[in-house]
Amino acid sequence: MQVSDLTFRLKLLFIGFFSPLLILVGLLLSAPYWLKSSETYQKSDIAVLEIANTWPTKKNLKAIVTLSSRADFKKLILVIREDKLQNHVFSPLEVESKIKEQLVTQGLSQNLLSSLLIQTSKMGDTDEASKNLLKIAVSDNLVSILLLCREYETKRVLGTYRKTLASLPIKVTAYGFPSEVSGSNWFLTEDGVREITGEFVRYLYSYIRGIL
Repeated sequence: MQVSDLTFRLKLLFIGFFSPLLILVGLLLSAPYWLKSSETYQKSDIAVLEIANTWPTKKNLKAIVTLSSRADFKKLILVIREDKLQNHVFSPLEVESKIKEQLVTQGLSQNLLSSLLIQTSKMGDTDEASKNLLKIAVSDNLVSILLLCREYETKRVLGTYRKTLASLPIKVTAYGFPSEVSGSNWFLTEDGVREITGEFVRYLYSYIRGIL
């Protein structure tokens, strides 16, 4: 085999295999910088908090109460799956009761709280939640919605809701709870790798399925 033929085949191998791999690694390493939204949240008619397998921390709940005290939203809707959460230990009603109790203890008025049960969806909780919020938005004539989510979820969650509610004149913004994971050292801890790679996969899945 001539040297020129070997060089040509190596170039094809690099272009066909290594280049996409390097691009994927580059996207993953830079994920923290484009997974979160840089937009500023706005005061809204309602705030929406999805309760997934990971419950909001006390710090996050305190942030919600602070937002309420500043009148950044008039009503808080807790979105809870109908199936059991937290390793199938707590029922939806138990989840609702515990989260509401913690919020009221932190200082949030009971009158501002309501909940929405959603079914498990193959397209994801956020997609199902946004479809249910579409019905509420129409019936209640909502003008604005504030999404409460983790910092690195904001872009995916915001994009999903905006696409679902695109037919309505509703302003949708998001408040991201600050993460303890830094964009420059997330790969140094197990929790950081789990948080960023997990959200990276969810974002790609949502994009490929056309949810975003």
